[in-house]
Amino acid sequence: MPQHQKDEPKKQLVFDASVLKYQSQIPKQFIWPDEEKPCVNAPELKVPLIDLGGFLSGDPVAAMEASRLVGEACQEHGFFLVVNHGVDASLLADAHKFMNDFFELPLNEKQRAQRKLGEHCGYASSFTGRFSSKLPWKETLSFRFSAEEKSSKMVQEYLISKMGDDFRHFG
Repeated sequence: MPQHQKDEPKKQLVFDASVLKYQSQIPKQFIWPDEEKPCVNAPELKVPLIDLGGFLSGDPVAAMEASRLVGEACQEHGFFLVVNHGVDASLLADAHKFMNDFFELPLNEKQRAQRKLGEHCGYASSFTGRFSSKLPWKETLSFRFSAEEKSSKMVQEYLISKMGDDFRHFG
């Protein structure tokens, strides 16, 4: 390998849907083998529903059942849908709106909140460190949560520190 190539840092490949969806040539790292692609008639996954109504009412039997169902869903599926959780519908709608707004930003804007190695919060796209052959077509924006009262502005403070005061409303 020529010396100038050794000295240049390896450019990290990122998934940017806003760019890739208009390209005719997708980088080969994002093209999965046919046997790993979803088939046309793929069966619909049954999403486990976890009803927290009984749990939130303080019923110990309902709490045990909800815990069992969460554990089972995590082991068998890796995901689940929570219903009767008590979160205000307008808060959920705002969260979805701000999530869509964030992911529609240009890549250089989203990367202002880039998750650093060893951190658990922030923006990530290609997950090159986790996959050895083909890269997933996804982006994430992760935050920590704490039920402590002093932590109620945790997400807002993170976004302001990374993205600036214009993103205060996202938090």
